[in-house]
Amino acid sequence: MNYYLRGKLCGFLCDDCSEPLSSMQVLLYLPWQKDNVISNVVADTKDTFRLVTQEEAAARKDLLITTAQTDENGNYEFVLDEKYSNTAFDIDFTCGNVPRVPPKPPRKDPLQFHLTTIFPQWRIDKQRENYLFQWNYCITAKWWCYIRGFYFDAWVICGHMVECRTKIPIPDVKITAWDADFITDDNLGSAVTDSNGHFRIDYTSVDFKKTFLSPWINVETDKGLPLTFHSGPDVYFKYEYNGVAIQGETAANRRKNVGYCLCVGLCLKDIVVPDPGIPASFTKIGNNGNHFINAVVASGDPNVISLATGKTPAGQAFYSCIKLRGNLSKTLSGVAMEYCFETIETAGPGGADIGVWEKVLAPQMCEAEIGTFFTLTGDPMNPVSIVAYKVGNVSGGVDPTGWIAVPQASNFAPNINGELLSLNTASLNAASVDMAGLVQGQSTTTMAPLQGNRYFKIRMRKRQVGNPGSEVSAGVSVPVAMFNTVYKNVPQFGSWMPQVSNEMGVACVDIQEMIGGGGTGCTPITNALHVNYTAANPNMGTVSLTLYGPGGPYSIENIAPASLVPETFGTAKDLHNPALVPVSDLKKCAYTVWLSVELKLTNGENQHDNIYDWLSFCKG
Repeated sequence: MNYYLRGKLCGFLCDDCSEPLSSMQVLLYLPWQKDNVISNVVADTKDTFRLVTQEEAAARKDLLITTAQTDENGNYEFVLDEKYSNTAFDIDFTCGNVPRVPPKPPRKDPLQFHLTTIFPQWRIDKQRENYLFQWNYCITAKWWCYIRGFYFDAWVICGHMVECRTKIPIPDVKITAWDADFITDDNLGSAVTDSNGHFRIDYTSVDFKKTFLSPWINVETDKGLPLTFHSGPDVYFKYEYNGVAIQGETAANRRKNVGYCLCVGLCLKDIVVPDPGIPASFTKIGNNGNHFINAVVASGDPNVISLATGKTPAGQAFYSCIKLRGNLSKTLSGVAMEYCFETIETAGPGGADIGVWEKVLAPQMCEAEIGTFFTLTGDPMNPVSIVAYKVGNVSGGVDPTGWIAVPQASNFAPNINGELLSLNTASLNAASVDMAGLVQGQSTTTMAPLQGNRYFKIRMRKRQVGNPGSEVSAGVSVPVAMFNTVYKNVPQFGSWMPQVSNEMGVACVDIQEMIGGGGTGCTPITNALHVNYTAANPNMGTVSLTLYGPGGPYSIENIAPASLVPETFGTAKDLHNPALVPVSDLKKCAYTVWLSVELKLTNGENQHDNIYDWLSFCKG
């Protein structure tokens, strides 16, 4: 079988503005710093990202495995031989040009950047024919803006245009960026806002260094006396709407000496924005995950919670606080509106309802921002004050029966495709299981029955304030898989320095040869290594058992079946790197056995971190 390492590269320009890294060469290496593989794998990528010198690139040349080219969306793919199935990799990319700059030849000496070191957690595809691993990365704005500007003279403005009072995005506004200069202001470029009010203007330093002697002499001058020179433009904006010039900024409003990336929020007042006419409705779970609650509201989007499993397309169940998203309106049939959420348990993902629908009450809620208040300040540099309106157990805004009244103030803008409520799923199925006494290598069923998911439908109800007769449903989810069980007193660190953990899964190891060694960790390993392991969670993903040390890493096989299972346990002994390695051949040194268990649990924003256990020993 082949091993497919796939990914996507992008770069942030602002927190909400990014671009794919197209036409980049991605390089896959064997690890360069072998003694630091573990620390490099677990390090934050922002700490490992760096420019690779020519000397370093030459030193690593023999470690290069293969390369790939990113497509227009930043996607790349490596096809690897099975011999690389149990190794870590260094990932770099080379950059000869950047997106959206005026046409010019690429650099003769492309820049090379190191991203990080990864240790793939392979999973098998549905056809059980290949192993897959996905690794996406978006370069921070601090780095990517510097790379674009310093090396490629690529400057950019990203922003949004909204109506000042309601915060409703304004489409079709032509925005022109100007550089306030000593003699003549420079036109940096124009863009028209899209349906979300977003715009982007790309330019180069040539656009703001024009003088009356251009093109023979170009320099950036500051507006004002005495005449001074700076590296960045002083930016202000002019607007056109429906072909007519409207209220805009002047040079007095300029943002002085801006950097390579300028991120702005602009607003217009006294402008009529068409009402989108979206009724209040519950449509998604999670701000980042963006999981549609059923196929009807998905409108062809594949990112919908599965009716067959109750999980996300990535096979994740939900845990902790989940954001219930959709659209809010102030009124229902012209009358002030209030809304609530209800849940009902089901007998499995496709099973019958159990009991009755029950309201989500304030103690079951986490904090959610359902809209914003806007106040005009009279300050031309900060014309509008924005205050978030939050509801939940701590924030309030919920009556004792679970109804939430939508504020009716004229300066309140309710969310469109935003948060409606944050549900603490632990209030529905929190549980704990005591694993005290569990022996590594044995099934968790020796202590307690296997733990499973529970399934709940979620629905939104809305009505005119205080009018039960007007109550209607506004979105019902398929049964959603939830898991909030904590495994307590799970043994950790084997017989050497025994401790316990409380996690949402089980991950524990011990070394058979060290048991009975007085608990000192000084029992040497000579010719045999037997690792007792136990891993459990009903949403368990990839499980890996790895030996780190000189000549490694080594995979310790075979510990887990390819398909998802609620637990795996036993004793592993065979070392591979990639061929079988006798324990007696290991160098006399210190080694670490590392068990990693993927928990396919999400709060709608991010997947739960992997859980681990590890144990070190000396090879005699």
